[in-house]
Amino acid sequence: MRLLTAYGDNIDRFYRQHRQQLFTYALSITCCPEAAEDAIQDAFYRVYRKQRIEGNVKAYVFRSVRNAALNQVRRNVRPTQQCDTYIFANDCDPAENGDLRELIHRVAEALHELSEGERETIVQHLFGGLTFREIAELRGDPLGSVTSWYRRGLARLKHLLGEA
Repeated sequence: MRLLTAYGDNIDRFYRQHRQQLFTYALSITCCPEAAEDAIQDAFYRVYRKQRIEGNVKAYVFRSVRNAALNQVRRNVRPTQQCDTYIFANDCDPAENGDLRELIHRVAEALHELSEGERETIVQHLFGGLTFREIAELRGDPLGSVTSWYRRGLARLKHLLGEA
């Protein structure tokens, strides 16, 4: 399957359709908005150069973003900071509602308390819109591990947020 053919000869369309999901995912790994943006740019450059992708295109692009984000972390070109509200970027402005802002801050802090597998799986599924099968394929992990990380991560989040 060719990426450009799969998306009507328009890689920009794929990017526009998935940019927030990709950014949120890269941010959950790098904990730095600039590094997340760089990771996405690096990944799309590689994907564009490759042009021929076998299998699930969405999973392949997410895997490319994951690898680029991990490279950003390894290089540690920027100081690590907590993602805080960046991970929840959407149309509403958290600054308008103090309670919402506090909840977003608490959830972001709690996400950082999870294991890497739990955090990535939750972000990929809830914020990235990936199925468990896509996550397993993307990361090269068994489907059972992915579902376990998700279930365990949600339980830990619930506990950390005091809702158990």
